[in-house]
Amino acid sequence: MHKHVLAVLLLAAVACGGDKATGPQTATGSYTLRTANGASVPAVVFQNQTEKDEVTAGTINLAADKTWSGTLGLRGTDLSTGQFFFNDVVALSGTYTLTGNSLTLDDPFHELTATGTVSGGTIRSQSTWGCLR
Repeated sequence: MHKHVLAVLLLAAVACGGDKATGPQTATGSYTLRTANGASVPAVVFQNQTEKDEVTAGTINLAADKTWSGTLGLRGTDLSTGQFFFNDVVALSGTYTLTGNSLTLDDPFHELTATGTVSGGTIRSQSTWGCLR
């Protein structure tokens, strides 16, 4: 899986909804990816003539100590053969900051950062990539 695709998928994981988020002062809780790239999961997030990459599932857990962990189910298909060359779950984690209603997730291991906003129990990505509830 290319690093830029993983970065895009992390952005997909910062999206909308949550079971415990109550507004801009807290975002703690568990979130499940519902949509990516405007489509219900599983959803295509990259495709060219030879390859199709999909996000198949995702979760994010935001803890009160400003750490987060999550997973992304990813599948890559070789379009010339129809065979999967990647079909796995990737673990992501790091720290987050919440300033007003602006949320930033950092994953130092993968050198990734994703941003979004929190409002009314919903986290929305700064991109159009995804939705979590």
